[in-house]
Amino acid sequence: MVPKTLQAGYPDTTGFRKVVKMTIYIKKKDGMSDSDFINHYNNVHAQKAAPVLQKHSIISYSLTYHLERDRKTIQDIMHKKAQLLDYDAICTFVFPDYLSLAKFMYDKEGAALSGDHENFQDDTQMRMMVGDEYMVIENGEKVG
Repeated sequence: MVPKTLQAGYPDTTGFRKVVKMTIYIKKKDGMSDSDFINHYNNVHAQKAAPVLQKHSIISYSLTYHLERDRKTIQDIMHKKAQLLDYDAICTFVFPDYLSLAKFMYDKEGAALSGDHENFQDDTQMRMMVGDEYMVIENGEKVG
């Protein structure tokens, strides 16, 4: 049984997924090309992380890229008025509760993954948000 303080979701609410969603904003290391960044993150780092995350009941793990092509496209769509974040990727983890997230964060194999960061990202720029996710539309359908 997960202690109440480590459970997901906000008490006495509806519409939340009742998950713990951790979103990390990532900047690639200086001088790294977009293609090298994608290749390392997808094919090296994420592949090492996946089995460790699965050990700790991960629901989903995804990477969203915000690179030169994406920035140019959205600026074209928004007539150069988009106020974009200065990050290159968003890494999103969804766990069933804070206990699972904590177990991953303090897993020796999980902690060892941080050593790979120097190969593709600037840790000094990394930022995160953690919380539950309120669903408005899911699978194309309005929720609730």
